[in-house]
Amino acid sequence: MKTAALIVAAGRGTRAGGAVPKQWQGVAGKRVIDWTLDRFGFCDIHVVVLHPDDMDLAGTLDGWIAVAGGATRDASVRAGLTALAAHAPRRVLIHDAARPLIDRPTPLRGLRSTA
Repeated sequence: MKTAALIVAAGRGTRAGGAVPKQWQGVAGKRVIDWTLDRFGFCDIHVVVLHPDDMDLAGTLDGWIAVAGGATRDASVRAGLTALAAHAPRRVLIHDAARPLIDRPTPLRGLRSTA
């Protein structure tokens, strides 16, 4: 049973301030997005949805399929789900890149096999 991680990182995060959106800012030696992506390494398939202006940064996200997001969060999630369709995951975990403070077991809570 395949589990996919869909991380939405298409927002601009302007309230956080800084020269780059908050998901690309550094915290404790890594970018915020890197802290978040690390938490979902246990998944079988990895998709990250980026703002179209950030697609050049996709090469720094090893092992992740990068897709361009839309004008709204809904549109960005839809773009990520469309990218996952060919992989036919049984479960999709959707999380926001700008929220890295998640302990490793949290994404697994409540996941049970429905087979």
